[in-house]
Amino acid sequence: MSIVKNYIYNTVYQIMMLLIPLITMPYITRIFTKDQIGVQVYTLTIVTYFMLFGMLGMQLYANRQVAYIRDNKDVLTKTFWSLYATQIVTCLISLVLYYLYVGFLVNNYVMIYIIQGLNILCVLLDVSWLFMGLEDFKKVVIRNTIVKLVGLGAIFIFVRSSEDLLLYIILTILVNILGMISMWFYVPKYVGKISVDFKIVKSTIKPLLKLFLPQIATQVYLLLSKTMIGALSSTAEVALYEYSQKIVRMILALITSIGVVLMPRVSNIIAKGRHDEVAKIIEKTFKFVSYIAMPMAIGLMCISQILVSWFFGEDFKEAGILTSVSSVIIIAVSWANIIGIQYLIAIKQENKYTVSILISAGVNLLMNAILIKAYGALGAVISLVVAEFVGVIIQFFLVRKELNVKNMLLGVVKYFVAAIIMGIIIIPIGIIIKNGIIANIIQATLGAIVYGLIMFIIKDEVQKEIFNGIISIVKKKAL
Repeated sequence: MSIVKNYIYNTVYQIMMLLIPLITMPYITRIFTKDQIGVQVYTLTIVTYFMLFGMLGMQLYANRQVAYIRDNKDVLTKTFWSLYATQIVTCLISLVLYYLYVGFLVNNYVMIYIIQGLNILCVLLDVSWLFMGLEDFKKVVIRNTIVKLVGLGAIFIFVRSSEDLLLYIILTILVNILGMISMWFYVPKYVGKISVDFKIVKSTIKPLLKLFLPQIATQVYLLLSKTMIGALSSTAEVALYEYSQKIVRMILALITSIGVVLMPRVSNIIAKGRHDEVAKIIEKTFKFVSYIAMPMAIGLMCISQILVSWFFGEDFKEAGILTSVSSVIIIAVSWANIIGIQYLIAIKQENKYTVSILISAGVNLLMNAILIKAYGALGAVISLVVAEFVGVIIQFFLVRKELNVKNMLLGVVKYFVAAIIMGIIIIPIGIIIKNGIIANIIQATLGAIVYGLIMFIIKDEVQKEIFNGIISIVKKKAL
């Protein structure tokens, strides 16, 4: 299956994963109090650290390893079961550590903490990396989408009052577990009976830890911003920061879908010794991502203040300027996803990736300490933007001998110029039309048309390939 088709499938799934929270959020906020939602979010945050430890860097590492040996079923079978055995052990250790933490250190909301610990079982059962390495995204997307939709219905049917918080948490976890179990029905098609090679298990630990370090660094510096805003400014500023980032991260989830699709393809090509093809694929994908990221970033920057006012309500309108400033990280993170995760990790240069993450985390921490006290959430947003661009600039520097970075950047200037023209055209609409929802709908529609037309006029090859991929899928379904 082509990269474009895989991207479309994965993007559809990402859109579904974004739409479900958007549908449930207004309902949940009317059922539960702010304190109840706060407890749910905070306890989930704590268990997330243990989930990260349970998975280590397995999602990226196993994805890459499967892609290397997927053409040999016997080797694939041994590799799969050996990697999964490692995953079981790390998850069980994480589960034990989590409940020891709850037993000895938690005094409030103990039952909620106990239930939240079941999230670690989701990580234990997760073998999505097998299908990602095999580049079989269709099965993962269809199964998980069905399960998520069933879960969405269950929330509306069974969660009816503020007394149903535990039920809501249980339903959320149960849906995730069922989603993971659903993937196991396809595993026997690709791998044979259980066959664990302890040499593979032993050789897995070191590279997992290498991938675990940058993942933890990324998570910590994203969470640390909120912690520092609360300590140096106010909880109100924390809320503004959190909601501004929600919009940006939703868009990023769509764009970085290409990264999930790309790494197994690159890894498989390397395994076959066709190293000369890797640079071409990365450069092509860099264009592909930039084609999407540029208009998304500029577009969000232009419409964010109106969008935030009607989407989150007037109480959060100050988050509009934060979202506008934050929007440029869409470009930086999209590029870093291709260069860092999909290239450096795919070619087993995790050390370079880790260096870029640690330096950007350090920049973020230092700037937060300086700016948050004076500027609150805006200071944290500025720190985040600078840190993200520092990280991707370091990655460009580290791969300059393997990839033609100069040509890559020059090749995407046209997308930036087209996005700026689009932005200039759509900004006046928000001033003329007073209804925020209608204004944003018209801005988004007109913006897409303007950008698409510019790309059509200059005969952009990326847009042409996207359209051909969509037409191919539609024709296949019609037959």
